[in-house]
Amino acid sequence: MKKIFLFVFLLSVSESLSAAGAKPDVEMVAMNGVTAEELVVQGRKGDVLQRVTGKETEVLNPSQMSVYKAINLLPSINQQSVDPWGLADIVNYHESFRFRGVEATAGGVPATTVNIEGLPLTGRPGGGATIYDLENFGTINIYTGVMPAYAGLGLADVGGKINMEIRRPEDKFDMLLKQSIGSDSFRRTYLRVDTGLLPGDVRAFFSFSDVSADKWKGEGDSKRKNFMAGVSKQFGDNVKLETFVTWSKGTIHNYKPFTYSEISNLDYAYSTDYGIDPKKYDYYDYNKNEFEDWMVMANLEIKTGDRSTLSIKPYYWSDNGYYLEGIADKNIRRWDIDHDLKGILVEYRTNVAGADLDLGYLYHSQERPGPPTSWKVYNQTGGQLVFSKYSLLSNSSSHELHTPFIEAKHRIGDYQIEAGLKYVIYSLPSILTYNTTGIGDVSYEDALAVNPAVIASQSAQDAKTFRRLFPDVTLSRTLNDNVTLFASYGENYVTHVDIYPYYMQQLAYFSPKGITFGQLWDRKVMEISKNFELGINAKGSNWSIVPTFYYTKHDNKQAVLHDESLDAYYPMNNAEAEGYGIELEGEYKPADKLRLYGSFSWNRFFFSQDINSDATGNGIIHVKGNQVPDAPEFLAKGMVSYKTGNLTITPVVRYTSVRYGDVKSTERIPGFTLYDLDLTWSSGMFGFKNVDCSLSFLNIFDKKYVSLISTSDYKTLKTSYLPGAPFTVMASVSFHY
Repeated sequence: MKKIFLFVFLLSVSESLSAAGAKPDVEMVAMNGVTAEELVVQGRKGDVLQRVTGKETEVLNPSQMSVYKAINLLPSINQQSVDPWGLADIVNYHESFRFRGVEATAGGVPATTVNIEGLPLTGRPGGGATIYDLENFGTINIYTGVMPAYAGLGLADVGGKINMEIRRPEDKFDMLLKQSIGSDSFRRTYLRVDTGLLPGDVRAFFSFSDVSADKWKGEGDSKRKNFMAGVSKQFGDNVKLETFVTWSKGTIHNYKPFTYSEISNLDYAYSTDYGIDPKKYDYYDYNKNEFEDWMVMANLEIKTGDRSTLSIKPYYWSDNGYYLEGIADKNIRRWDIDHDLKGILVEYRTNVAGADLDLGYLYHSQERPGPPTSWKVYNQTGGQLVFSKYSLLSNSSSHELHTPFIEAKHRIGDYQIEAGLKYVIYSLPSILTYNTTGIGDVSYEDALAVNPAVIASQSAQDAKTFRRLFPDVTLSRTLNDNVTLFASYGENYVTHVDIYPYYMQQLAYFSPKGITFGQLWDRKVMEISKNFELGINAKGSNWSIVPTFYYTKHDNKQAVLHDESLDAYYPMNNAEAEGYGIELEGEYKPADKLRLYGSFSWNRFFFSQDINSDATGNGIIHVKGNQVPDAPEFLAKGMVSYKTGNLTITPVVRYTSVRYGDVKSTERIPGFTLYDLDLTWSSGMFGFKNVDCSLSFLNIFDKKYVSLISTSDYKTLKTSYLPGAPFTVMASVSFHY
């Protein structure tokens, strides 16, 4: 019913505007000077956007299903993979991704780092991370550290934010068909059709993709189908309405995670996975997830003056599915998820006295989980799953967010200042834990319908609300046509909610000490980062270089620690951390057919004090000076693109330094270097505008290394590790008509 209501609402808006009799007008959509099928990846430095552009982005992500892979060459961005296609790159229900060592999507953050058209349109846990095909997007903007108020909207923006802009319907008929095959039975078909300009000044597109691949080790596979459509209509000179819809459904068999001692033997980790015996808890088909997602959004844009625009963007996302997983007690847990989010962004852009102003307001409501609302536990008997109990049953409640903001930009001579404020009012959901005694293998709704009693010691009955202003300011000075200096300051935030599943799984440790969940929940505070940046953007006729120096301070940093007084592992929200480093990004074009791009980053991100136990207040955990887990100190990346005739040759190299899997820096993970190679032949032929034939080689030397690290694993309550994707080959052919 929710989906039907939203479609009717959007259609009624369109019909109402059409009935107003506005005169049609044609609006061309600018694509930053690149052709429609090319994707532009832009990283913001001060007020300047540096970018990796064109078909080279497909070298980083040939499957075109993971935004994190597409941006992995930019400095201080660390994305690791167990799956070469980007479908199963999940650790503890979140993506393995860091800005400057900061894990913005750590366990217990019910948000992703990706916004769509400025909207927080995906959540976690669930299936929202890979519901978009990158061919349907024209620009990816990357904000690291300091960002303007309008760019970091949502439940969290610590570390940075990624904003993806949808590729609009084309003005002329256009069709793109792409077929890809690869290692381990990889298959992907993608089709996009643009209608061109239709009667009534309507433009539209639709796309469909179908992908499947076996795991590169063990049994199981990944499958995903995706549909996306967009319609744009112009009403006279001043009004435009756009509507976009996405549907995605996927099933993914997970890769088996390992302990530190197991991952230390890489030969073992690369040859071992979930088993094939359904009579054991680690059977591969007991470790999978399946989700179906819907997204719908609209953009009503009204020109209110020569330099003023009002935009209204309602949005909705629905996620339905489950995780099935073998857990530490050798039982099988099913985590059913049926949640949605909705909201609206109203934004007014204008110019006052030579200053560009951006005023807006976001309302966002997002249902749990996370944290989880229900867990069922099953035993296996004779190869069949037999219901044991509800191990967790909680109420359905929502995260609520209100964010008014303002951003202003003004230039005076060689100087430009941009400054903004956003006021975040964020209410965490209430959490009521119910007694599940006597509840059988029924649905979540039926379990609640029996009106089970609330367990007060395991509940937090009142919503917890945070209110705070978050400023940003950037001052830049243009020295000449080739050199710009910039200095920035900004504050970001995140709130973790994973103390609930940790508490519920370790009641035997907390209850004897008289520690209630409410006591721990009441101590939750926002983690705040304060970011300073200083940099230079220099460029010549065939080169550019951007060095950036930064410092950040994190108050109330969360870390998962072992409390020896309880003998329990759980997240504490009372650490202090600092970070500083250098980023260097450069590009050189010695000839028209040769382009070199490289980035280097030194990211020192460490605990600046020892930590007291959050639960008991007893005992000191000695972490001062230790690098934060899974935060490499050095990253170096490079790419060369050389074109000879119709053939483009693109080698890529990426170096990641040593990381640690625990806060005490005892679980050391060695550094590694990976090499990729892409060969693309492109030409117009057979009546097509363009035909592209590509051959991609990933990890060409078949390097064995540790990729994903989960420092907050709900299944083991300890750190878990996954090996990286091995040597992989993919071939694709694209027909653009």
